[in-house]
Amino acid sequence: MSEHGKLGPIFQYIDDHAEQIVSDLQELCRQPSISTTRTGIEEMAALVHRRLERSGLKAIRHETGGHPILTGELGGASSKTLLFYNHYDVQPAEPLEEWSSPPFEARVVDGHVIARGATDNKGNIISRLAAFEAFLAVRGELPCSVKYLIEGEEEIGSASLESFVTGNKELLAADGCIWEDNTVREDIPSLSLGNKGLCYLELRCRTANVDFHSSNAQMYENAAWRIAWALSSMKDQDENVLVEGFYDGIEPLTEKEEELLDDIPSYDGKTRREKFGLRRFALDLPDEALARRHLVNPSFNIAGFDAGYTGEGVKTIVSGRARAKIDCRLVVGQTPERIHGCIRRHLDLNGFEDIETELLFSSLPAKSDPESRVVKACAESSRLLYGEDPVINPFGCGSTPTWIVIKHLGIPLSSTGVGCITSRTHSANENVKIDHLIMGTKYMAGICEAFGKL
Repeated sequence: MSEHGKLGPIFQYIDDHAEQIVSDLQELCRQPSISTTRTGIEEMAALVHRRLERSGLKAIRHETGGHPILTGELGGASSKTLLFYNHYDVQPAEPLEEWSSPPFEARVVDGHVIARGATDNKGNIISRLAAFEAFLAVRGELPCSVKYLIEGEEEIGSASLESFVTGNKELLAADGCIWEDNTVREDIPSLSLGNKGLCYLELRCRTANVDFHSSNAQMYENAAWRIAWALSSMKDQDENVLVEGFYDGIEPLTEKEEELLDDIPSYDGKTRREKFGLRRFALDLPDEALARRHLVNPSFNIAGFDAGYTGEGVKTIVSGRARAKIDCRLVVGQTPERIHGCIRRHLDLNGFEDIETELLFSSLPAKSDPESRVVKACAESSRLLYGEDPVINPFGCGSTPTWIVIKHLGIPLSSTGVGCITSRTHSANENVKIDHLIMGTKYMAGICEAFGKL
């Protein structure tokens, strides 16, 4: 019997219960769970706890210094254990006027569930639980043992996650991990095997205790210029970071990583320029160079800048204070603390000792083994269901805390799931296409099946 034949009854069960899967997603999405305001967090944690139990998992609620964490566990046919990670919290829905339907109503429109959390991350929770339920209904057991970790603070930095993982290593011990998702492609799955680190700084400058009339601009120092000059000393117009030591320690790419980069399809620059009204790409990069630049290079970005008067009309002042926010996406070999130290030293060496720096948020970079069992299982499931190998990003783009699992549990990881680039994650009208949700459920079932055999 072919592999598709072995999983045929599982896939048929998923198809037969598609309406229930959609209904289950709507139930989760109709419960607000906005972590930044704690809106609905307790209710959502209770709902997820019940949903884990309904899927046959032994569920435990864990109190933290922040929002509750839920874990679940269920044995399977093989000795292999696969850990799944998701989060039940969501971003705020504002601006509400940009939604075509209320963000927590979870309407089905043109074959899509439209709701805050539809993909990030509740659609992914449901796709995994529905896959487990299909195995239990058809076979009476899972093909491998599974563990589940669902937190409620991912959208505000996962402050409780590292201490929870380090304190519960035995509970979370596994042979591999499937992280939340990787919403890039519509036609085939995409895998991300790590994350960029993040060093988020605030720079502050005060040159006086008041703003002055601008007739004094030739006499009084302007804080806005101080910050502007400091920033311009740290990066040139060719996108080179000039902070001494910024690039030190970056790990070279392995032969396998180079191979995976070469296999990543070129970005569609024309579509991005039209869709987002881009004037140009940095350095006028051609399409074939965008993926490598995006995935391999660290960044030095001005995330915000304010000084003086920025309201409507005219107010003629010399700014007595200024502030800038910088975020640096880091690659393996860099750490937020060291990068902060480099920036501090750069300012001091270049006459900007008066500019204060504060590290507001940090996250370590990490990457996982691209030839691990979990990556092979994802690839096998992709070939079975989509007829192609997945696109594999060996590094990750954002700063989701995969590093916590990679560092503290020492297991390989792959981020993959439902959703795509048109899912409008974090934006108004966040959505998941129902066909993608059902296919993604089968994809998760295929991963479990393949992982149990490897």
